[in-house]
Amino acid sequence: MVQEVRLSIGTAMTLGLEKGEPGEYFTTGFIMTHHEGKCEANCAFCPQARGSRSSSDRLSRIAWPTHSFTNVLAKLRETQLGRICIQCLNYDNVVDDTVAIIQAIREFTKTQISVCIHPVSKTDMQKIHDAGANNIGVAIDACTDYLFESIKGSEVGSDYRYETHLRTLELATDIFGKQHVTTHLIVGLGESEREAAEFILDMYSRGVSVGLFAFTPVQGTELEENEPPDLHVYRRIQVLRYLIAHRIISRDEVFYEGGEIRINMDAEELMNHLRNGLAFRVSGCPGCNRPYYNERPGGIMYNFPRQLNEDELTEAIEDTGMVT
Repeated sequence: MVQEVRLSIGTAMTLGLEKGEPGEYFTTGFIMTHHEGKCEANCAFCPQARGSRSSSDRLSRIAWPTHSFTNVLAKLRETQLGRICIQCLNYDNVVDDTVAIIQAIREFTKTQISVCIHPVSKTDMQKIHDAGANNIGVAIDACTDYLFESIKGSEVGSDYRYETHLRTLELATDIFGKQHVTTHLIVGLGESEREAAEFILDMYSRGVSVGLFAFTPVQGTELEENEPPDLHVYRRIQVLRYLIAHRIISRDEVFYEGGEIRINMDAEELMNHLRNGLAFRVSGCPGCNRPYYNERPGGIMYNFPRQLNEDELTEAIEDTGMVT
């Protein structure tokens, strides 16, 4: 039986297990499997990495306090959430723990459940599906094989391999179905704008959705001195992901000019597609909004967890440099 889990600080506030106001836009509950010590993987950007000097209660810039799973379940029964997302560390019995968490939640709610996990066997993935998970994510994060090896793979002493992650995503689409499988792309790990775009195009051609993240330097990680991505580049990548995800354009309508993403579309038509602001919102599983996962309040807002106001929308579109 799972005794303890970690909750993102916003989730803990939403459930009334920590003091504070999470904000009105917090609609996804984030649970992390609990393990004494760090993750067995060693991703260079992650506070949970085996070699990280960061606190073990961190993921990205967010605090994840530990709580009794019994108390969490009691609070979940009383709280309306649009989705529950389970973040899995890499350790021996994590699949058993994940299945137990899903089954316990499924006893009282039909709320959508997503699981974000490292590559596991087809049998283990089937267990997660049969327990009641609706979506699964396997985060590639680094969009080329050479970046992956230097940030998540052999060069940081990890067993992760780019091709293994790709094969796992293919297995996931067989079990969960296309459009129910997600991967993550962290922009700002050293990729070119074109490489990020080609990764997104490739993932959607495989039936895999992409959740975009802006690289966030965290003290104590190997990449703590690196800078977040250029906002103009990020905005163009967001536009591409949105247009491809919603089948507004095809690969044939994407080209590059001076290394920057361009769309073969009339400027007025492109503007009409961007006016709703959805391109600049949090992306990933349906309904996920993860407020301030990459951002500090008052700082640059890479992924908006809510509808943009008119000034924010105007600025975001201008930042793309795609509509003149």
